[in-house]
Amino acid sequence: MRCKMPGLLVVAAGLFLVAAPASAHHGLANYDLKRTVTLAGTVTAFDWGNPHTLVHVDSTDDSGHVRHWTLEMASPFVMSRRGWAKDTLKKGDQVIVETHPARNGVSLGISSSSEFNLKFTVNGREIPPR
Repeated sequence: MRCKMPGLLVVAAGLFLVAAPASAHHGLANYDLKRTVTLAGTVTAFDWGNPHTLVHVDSTDDSGHVRHWTLEMASPFVMSRRGWAKDTLKKGDQVIVETHPARNGVSLGISSSSEFNLKFTVNGREIPPR
């Protein structure tokens, strides 16, 4: 029995390491991935930090009201591999961005994850360039 114990501990530790990241992440269930909206507006803040970068945008809706959007993006590590940096966006930048909106109708969207990256134009320049 003593010989099998270290092997069981290694297997248990391996299962824990695989399962922990999967349970910690909320996934994409909150977003309508079949729908893409395009927002034109002004960056009010850019949060470059883990676990996700966030872009805050003021955009005028069809009725003329300003809506304050929060756009979830991938982690800084993933975004930097795609050509982004902590100074890619600045308060006041004019953007045109595609996002998958939240299912519940709030001004929340996801524009980038480890699986996809939607179109993001800053001051007339697409980031990253295609």
